[in-house]
Amino acid sequence: MNVLVVEDEQKLADGMSRFLVYAGFNVTVAMTLSEAKQQLHQQFDAILLDVRLPDGEGWTLIPTLKAQQPSPAIILTTARGEADDRVFGLELGADDYLVKPIVLKELEIRLKRLVKQTDLIRFGALTIDLKSRMVQENGRTLRLTNKEYELLLYLWKHVGEALDRNRLLDDVWDYAFVGDTRTVDTHIKQLRDKSPTLKEQLKTVHRVGYRLEGLS
Repeated sequence: MNVLVVEDEQKLADGMSRFLVYAGFNVTVAMTLSEAKQQLHQQFDAILLDVRLPDGEGWTLIPTLKAQQPSPAIILTTARGEADDRVFGLELGADDYLVKPIVLKELEIRLKRLVKQTDLIRFGALTIDLKSRMVQENGRTLRLTNKEYELLLYLWKHVGEALDRNRLLDDVWDYAFVGDTRTVDTHIKQLRDKSPTLKEQLKTVHRVGYRLEGLS
């Protein structure tokens, strides 16, 4: 699970980062609103968002985050006296909040709860069930092979990124695979043939590989 921690208190940011890494999360830290915006080219599963930042109010990021496909879970972190900010943030679409001082074990529990709630991924007309590994489009089940499913999931996790064929071959098929990049091309074609959404959104990047474009 990829987590972005947006927190301007260095000690708290370091403490949350170390704890979450130890708990098995991949963590990126941003200490200002500007730094957080610069990280949004990456795909995050969850964002811990401090309401008060040196260069602005964290909740102003929420509309941008909710417009992403897929959108990350958002947990606001606020001081005890910032109830109005919490309410406003929740009304904008935040999923949860924590009051400082942060109890790290509670943070882990809330993040894991949100992970369970995101077992069903929606990407336009596509629905990916992480538990059953079933993929549907407009209610129609797509008959994907294991590798097609794993490739689709990898593309979704890196939506918006230009992924070269060798990277796809290494990360989806693993380093021990004996084959060449034509294997990637074949599986991309099969995904496009099976899904109108992917036929439209799965783009070829000239001389590089492929990019799954986000939905506007």
